[in-house]
Amino acid sequence: MKLKIDHIVVAADTLAQGISYIQQQFGVDVPLGGVHPSMGTHNALMQLADDLFFEIIAINPDSLSSDALQIQQPRWFSLDSPLLQKQLKIQPQLLTWVVNSDDIEQSLSQGIYQQTRSRLITRGDLSWHFAKPDDGSLIAEGLMPYVLQWHNPHPAAAMPKRGCSLKQIVIYHPHPDWIEDQLTKVGAIDLVRIESLDKGQAGYLAVELNTPNGLVVLETMRSLNV
Repeated sequence: MKLKIDHIVVAADTLAQGISYIQQQFGVDVPLGGVHPSMGTHNALMQLADDLFFEIIAINPDSLSSDALQIQQPRWFSLDSPLLQKQLKIQPQLLTWVVNSDDIEQSLSQGIYQQTRSRLITRGDLSWHFAKPDDGSLIAEGLMPYVLQWHNPHPAAAMPKRGCSLKQIVIYHPHPDWIEDQLTKVGAIDLVRIESLDKGQAGYLAVELNTPNGLVVLETMRSLNV
């Protein structure tokens, strides 16, 4: 079972808001991607490496008004959460990260991932299995990555390059041993750095990126739920 960092997920109230926010932060325009009919979302995408990309995702407003695009399951990345939706109206947020597995079912047999289930997702000519909890929630409040497995060549190679790259992902947590244990079980321990926080402090995820505006650090909302 081999895992790689696949992509970084930033959510926005609308794609226009998310693209504008990243343009201010990074100094680049992120092109539109496509629509996820089964999840009621759409995105904007750019390459960070040949097998790694950056995603801005938002609820597709057409899924709220079109009978043909109505979904039959909770959206991924906790996008149905009323609290998150209120936060996104104020500012786009880094939500989580995703890893690419060459054996997703084996990955899901480990640790916290036994609480998830893989589903086949398609967008245009792309298809992949993606694992998420049935309620669509973030895994460990976004600190632990989602797992997917592509069924076609990695799409990042064909995405627009904007001069951005991933430097590192850092997880800050008051119980680093738990984070380390879960990442070890799934085989992702070597993909990130883990930093300890004092007991009672809120854990969060930080993603460091090299951009035309220099080094930019995006952070998730602080949470004490894990």
